[in-house]
Amino acid sequence: MPDSVTDFLQKAAYENVDTSNKIVNTTLEMFVDAIENKQDCILYGPPGTSKTYMIDRLTEKIGSDKIGLFKIVQFHSNFSYEEFIEGIVPNVEKGGFKLESGVFLTFCLKAKEIYESDPDKLCVFVIDEINRANVTSVFGEVMNLMENKGERCIETPRQHIPFTIPKNVVLVGTMNTADKTLAKLDFAFRRRFRFMPVFPSTETLHRMISENGFAKELPITIDEYTYCFDVINAKINKHPLLGKNLMLGHVLWTKKDDGEYTKEDIGVIFKETIFPQIENYCGSNKDVMNSLLGPTLRDKLMYGYSISDDDVLDFLSNIKNSKAVGA
Repeated sequence: MPDSVTDFLQKAAYENVDTSNKIVNTTLEMFVDAIENKQDCILYGPPGTSKTYMIDRLTEKIGSDKIGLFKIVQFHSNFSYEEFIEGIVPNVEKGGFKLESGVFLTFCLKAKEIYESDPDKLCVFVIDEINRANVTSVFGEVMNLMENKGERCIETPRQHIPFTIPKNVVLVGTMNTADKTLAKLDFAFRRRFRFMPVFPSTETLHRMISENGFAKELPITIDEYTYCFDVINAKINKHPLLGKNLMLGHVLWTKKDDGEYTKEDIGVIFKETIFPQIENYCGSNKDVMNSLLGPTLRDKLMYGYSISDDDVLDFLSNIKNSKAVGA
């Protein structure tokens, strides 16, 4: 096996990596158009690809005057039907228990009132991390009501409230494809939503980095940095044990504060975000980690040895230099 990272990169890891093919991505405009056309949809992709950002921009893009209701909830493993539709909950004021409407039933009742006064106003219900809950159990009769909004009506089993999903209600979900709970979504659930991919974007990363710029002393340019982003994600995408759903989102490659990117900033990004994410994906598989990082960084990461900022920059420099090697 080659002794140095440079030898390894030149002989194996980044040789002939094709970064020209771009994965199909959903733009903010496409997402907004789907919502305006009242299409229930799910934004899905690896972590750090701006799914939450797209949700946050909805009101601005559509216009607050066109939105009657906007609600965000986050699913988790213990989220239940009782919280979503209705259930028996403790009565804090009087003691004992009481029947209480869940968050979505309450939302739909309010949306119905809005529809009756202004049918053109949208009511957007967002479920963050939708695949983290047992959605078939949580949704219950909602699965049936989604088929013909405004027409199908049922009576809730406990409070006996007439329940329909008004035509002005749009359900939006976000889904992290690196999460293994993705397999919980059955076909009946999937066919009720329009699935919209949100994957790592070189253009978005370049724009985000360019807002602050790189310090002059950095031995790598923004273009070279985004090239490294493309190379690593291309290798993850094409690896038989990894794949596109485990690629590294562009947000993970950025810092949160303002100011030029320094050597220390790049070091922190990789040592505290990129490398731990790769290690999590690879587990104890040395061969997979070796193919992504090379033997030196692999061993330092796996055995807990110190990784310096210079190690990170050397790693990136070797990737950018491999472009000429593979040509």
